Amino acid sequence: MSGLVSLLVWLAFGAITVPIMLEHSLPLTVAYAVLSLTVVRMLPVALASIGAGLDRKTVLFVGWFGPRGLASLVFALLALEALGPVSDQAVAVITATVLLSVLAHGFSAAPLAARYGRAAAAAGPEPGGPVPVSPAPARGLSRMHIHPPHFRSKRSRP
Repeated sequence: MSGLVSLLVWLAFGAITVPIMLEHSLPLTVAYAVLSLTVVRMLPVALASIGAGLDRKTVLFVGWFGPRGLASLVFALLALEALGPVSDQAVAVITATVLLSVLAHGFSAAPLAARYGRAAAAAGPEPGGPVPVSPAPARGLSRMHIHPPHFRSKRSRP
């Protein structure tokens, strides 16, 4: 169900905001979109990972691919609805950033993930680092029944 809602949000986003972006597109809009995908997103990720012991390649990889999501689309649609035409330039910037993100991350995902995986495998496990875990078989998960324990509060006891 959430996948269907996500697709509907993307459809609404494209149908409503792309024409606005095309009308209000400026070179500065594209420049800010590029900055949003690089410095504006990667610098906070780098700062947040200080002290985590991550190497530079890992910080760059995480900074490039995350964090992101549908939130910016929802905020753009909410701004458009609440502010009307006054929000057109902000919506154009958000739309350009999201479209550039879809293209850049879509084209770079496979090659960068493969390169990062090879580099991580070659480096081997770090002392004190995470222990490799083998994946659980997917077949067995469908038959597994997990029941959470039932807790009763002190007030509900007779």
